[in-house]
Amino acid sequence: MEQSGKKNPSKGLLQSEELYQYLLETSVYPREPEPLKELRDITATHPKAVMATAPDAGQLMDMLLRLVNAKKTIEIGVFTGYSLLLTALSIPDDGKITAIDVDRQAYEMGLPVIRKAGVETQINFIESQALPVLDKLLEEVLFLSHHSTFSRLHLKACYDE
Repeated sequence: MEQSGKKNPSKGLLQSEELYQYLLETSVYPREPEPLKELRDITATHPKAVMATAPDAGQLMDMLLRLVNAKKTIEIGVFTGYSLLLTALSIPDDGKITAIDVDRQAYEMGLPVIRKAGVETQINFIESQALPVLDKLLEEVLFLSHHSTFSRLHLKACYDE
């Protein structure tokens, strides 16, 4: 059983619910930071709680973010913000997250926990469909790279070959 008292259907690779619960209780939950536990419990009260990131998947995300030393990320589909908070806790203090979701209300469920964790300033939440925002971000990147010395030199080198 999860700490919230609700049973979580296995989202992982394991087919045995008992083994999955054992792993959660002995390995995953003890390593989960308090703000994430709090947000997981809040999310469990939402009618669409099944959309939340599983805590074991969250620990894998944390490991990968730290492994690649991620500083800037994009999150598409925030829901209540479990993986968003996890990302903010995993990246350096000067890291930035662009978070895109159509449902601000679900995001605001988790916002008090995000604020309490002290990572709100790392997050730029955009209430929108993802594709228009991604198109705009891509245009900005292409514009910036077009005007950078490195890109001009790189392009020149490509044409000279």
